[in-house]
Amino acid sequence: MKLNYFWILSASLGIILVLFIASSVNFFQNNSNSLDNKVTNNEDKVDTGITPINFSGVSISNNINNRIISIKGTSEPDRLIVLLNNNKRIEQIESNNEGTWEVDVLLDNQNIMAIEVVMFYSSDISIRGDETLYSIPSIVKKNTDNQLFGTESSYDHRDKELNTLVMLTAPGGPSRIIQSPFNQTPSDGPLAMSVLDYDDSGGVIFSGTTDEAGLVKVYAGEILVGETRVGAGGRWNFIAGNLLPVGKYYVSSELVKDGVVVARIDVPFVRVTPSTGKEKSGLPSVVYGLESWQISRPLLGGGIQHTVIFASEQKVVETKTVSEVIE
Repeated sequence: MKLNYFWILSASLGIILVLFIASSVNFFQNNSNSLDNKVTNNEDKVDTGITPINFSGVSISNNINNRIISIKGTSEPDRLIVLLNNNKRIEQIESNNEGTWEVDVLLDNQNIMAIEVVMFYSSDISIRGDETLYSIPSIVKKNTDNQLFGTESSYDHRDKELNTLVMLTAPGGPSRIIQSPFNQTPSDGPLAMSVLDYDDSGGVIFSGTTDEAGLVKVYAGEILVGETRVGAGGRWNFIAGNLLPVGKYYVSSELVKDGVVVARIDVPFVRVTPSTGKEKSGLPSVVYGLESWQISRPLLGGGIQHTVIFASEQKVVETKTVSEVIE
């Protein structure tokens, strides 16, 4: 009799345990499904943000009497786009319903242009792009006395041989040359060196192109700064911080394949003394030379960014460099 009670009690406890486990599983499944539904709903409502305003293409063409910079860009659809030159409004357009826009701007062949774009998202919200399009002529007219800056003994004899420099730049990234004043960049076989960007802390960006895959090594004087692999489209760049000393020395790039140097470029470079904070702010400046041009401009968050454009032929010529600051 006791044995029957034992089996009856055991069977009852087993049934209760099975029912408890089943209800627990249903509970967790229901809560899991509820949580999944909440996550899915939240994902559906994620704010993708505002499409930033950027330059997507820049080209230069000749009109009957003038040269034109044709600019294309992307932004939020159906927005007012304002172009600024040295912080002064020069043009305004509207983006189309696909978020693209384009505009032609007359090229100033005597003064430096610094073109930026602002998108008006609403009546009280405007967004400024982080890129700046620079146009820098080989002869710069001084705004104060309306005279050309340059003399026969310095740089004037080369002015007619050089192009207007047109470049697109943004803080923290390599500058992109649309038109070089020197026609070609320094090169050796498959290797070409583009611009060199640096800031007052010594942070530097080396960039260039090559037709062949391999390892690119960069040097400051005799010191190996670093190395990088060739990326997509044959482009390469190397970014490092606090590496370049102040002064004049050669910077170099090497293309290495299978442990053998197949190309090397050496160009003279001058890192200017960092700003003391007493200089004029908000004004781009240019140092012209026969071997390179160096453009310096302040950043919105503070500090100075410099870009050096090198000539394809590096010849040491005894000549006085010329400097101009936009007033």
